[in-house]
Amino acid sequence: MADNKSNVGQQDRIRVDANDPSEVEYLHRQFAHLKHEQVVEAIKSKGPLRADVVKYLETLNKR
Repeated sequence: MADNKSNVGQQDRIRVDANDPSEVEYLHRQFAHLKHEQVVEAIKSKGPLRADVVKYLETLNKR
């Protein structure tokens, strides 16, 4: 979520931005069986914290 992608910090590692295609794609590669739209909806519904989003996506993985 950094404005400058070359200057990332801890806040950028723990959060994910649904409006940043590279961040959505990174999560999509981890959960390739899901659609991009599902990943975006997970971010929007669970909030910006990466741990919360990943935990939710893992529950979708078990379905």
